[in-house]
Amino acid sequence: MPRAVQIKKGNVITWRDQLWRVVSTQQTFIGKRGAYFQMKLQNLDDGHVETERFSSDQDVEKAFLETRRMQYLYQDGPGYVFMDPGAGDQIHLGEQTLRDILPYLAYNAEVEVQLHEGKAISVELPASVVLEVTKTEPAVRGDTATAVTKPAEVETGLVVKVPGHIKTGDRIQVDTRTGEFLGRA
Repeated sequence: MPRAVQIKKGNVITWRDQLWRVVSTQQTFIGKRGAYFQMKLQNLDDGHVETERFSSDQDVEKAFLETRRMQYLYQDGPGYVFMDPGAGDQIHLGEQTLRDILPYLAYNAEVEVQLHEGKAISVELPASVVLEVTKTEPAVRGDTATAVTKPAEVETGLVVKVPGHIKTGDRIQVDTRTGEFLGRA
């Protein structure tokens, strides 16, 4: 079992019989008493955040996570269906688990799903995705040669600032961390 000093941001730990994601850690020294680690933890069941202190030599139980590559199939009411292409297994995930990635999630997209004891706890997208532009204004004459941008709506409903030469039907690459246009696909 790792000590508190070995826990990093992004790790998932079991604490108080629940799963918590470590949002941030900070080491603090108090005179002769030594160091302690203050961690901001997010509960994976309900999403609330707490700040807790752990002594540097305290044992912390790190959760075992299985990572599987899965493909997004379709939306089923309030849930979303993903499939493991190798095994054919399907899982249903709620909107709360996917809220951060929904603007970038196109049909048949490949994602990494982290599972704990068969239950999905998070989904990660690649650094960039390719999306089709479904609606944008036509280019204004003269603006295509300069760095003027215009809004474009992609197939997932996300609005991205794109250069003037991009038109409806083009496939573009979008950064999933910042939501910025990276280039044509």
